[in-house]
Amino acid sequence: MRTYFATVHKEEDSAVGVVFLPGCFSAGDTYNKAVENAHEALRLYAEAERSAGRQLPKPRTFDALYRDPEVRQEAQGAPFVGIRLEGEVKIRRGLSKPKLPKRSHKFG
Repeated sequence: MRTYFATVHKEEDSAVGVVFLPGCFSAGDTYNKAVENAHEALRLYAEAERSAGRQLPKPRTFDALYRDPEVRQEAQGAPFVGIRLEGEVKIRRGLSKPKLPKRSHKFG
């Protein structure tokens, strides 16, 4: 499981935004909802990249991001959050299909 760090932005009279990876972002009415939505956004972004034959960049550590002056300038004091890439799916015949756990059925 990989973790990508993102910045969280909130401007007056707007939703909360979570920004990570070029072209991948999320939003929500609250901080919690924005972060919750970010997990789904990252998963969908990863699926789209894979189906296009591309790979996500390797995640950078928090320390590496914090030392990067460009990232610090862009973040301008915004908090960082870790967004885990969960439920990675394999692409089969150009379509993404989540791997479902096997269920045992007991009738009785």
